[in-house]
Amino acid sequence: MSNIDSSNKLIIIKFCLYLIDLFYWVSGVILLCIGVSVQMTLHDTFMVMNEASTGVPVIITIVGGIIISISAFGAITILKSSHTLIKVFTGMLLIIFLIEIIVGISAYAYRGKLHNNLLGSFLKTLDKYNQESQVTKGVDNLQKNLQCCGAQNYTDWFNTTFGSLSSAVPNSCCKKKTKSCGMNLSNDTANINQEGCIQKLRKWAEEHIALIGGVGISVGFAQLLGILFSYMLLRILKEDYVNL
Repeated sequence: MSNIDSSNKLIIIKFCLYLIDLFYWVSGVILLCIGVSVQMTLHDTFMVMNEASTGVPVIITIVGGIIISISAFGAITILKSSHTLIKVFTGMLLIIFLIEIIVGISAYAYRGKLHNNLLGSFLKTLDKYNQESQVTKGVDNLQKNLQCCGAQNYTDWFNTTFGSLSSAVPNSCCKKKTKSCGMNLSNDTANINQEGCIQKLRKWAEEHIALIGGVGISVGFAQLLGILFSYMLLRILKEDYVNL
């Protein structure tokens, strides 16, 4: 009778682990898609951002790929029910979980400094406008897509080589684009987007961070459940081995 109970427990635990592993795999695919989507959407705008911020979508993509790989390894582990493989799988989940906690805490603590670094980097980049073609394209695309102008506001352009002499901003700052719509703005700025791109980027990030945060919490929960059920599977396999 005890062998039947043990067999039933083993089937239930393995089934739960498969569900957890499938959920873990789906979370990895979502993170991978988010990372790739952000890189494609903001490809040109990365020209005006510092290395720390441009690396974020790359990190998200890599994490998604790692999660997919671990979930595939987990499926093989559950199928084979090997003590060694289960221990390795559990160790992987635990290590990734600890890394996620450390990265999350670091990102939260670093958020203020990241904003200041972005602002300083953006202001320096504006001075390269019309001098480097890739930077010019990136700034124009960013200002056009986010409907923003400058770093904090449109007056940032007046402190650059491009706009200092004639109080001008690029045409990509205009709400309704016409020829030379950004020139000689000392009196009329009604057609110019007033809000800076740093604030718009922050709003854009806040809109998407909820999805990333939700997936992250789900991944962490799946990892904890995976560790728990892996431990239970190890115990049952050990008991069956002892009873042989």
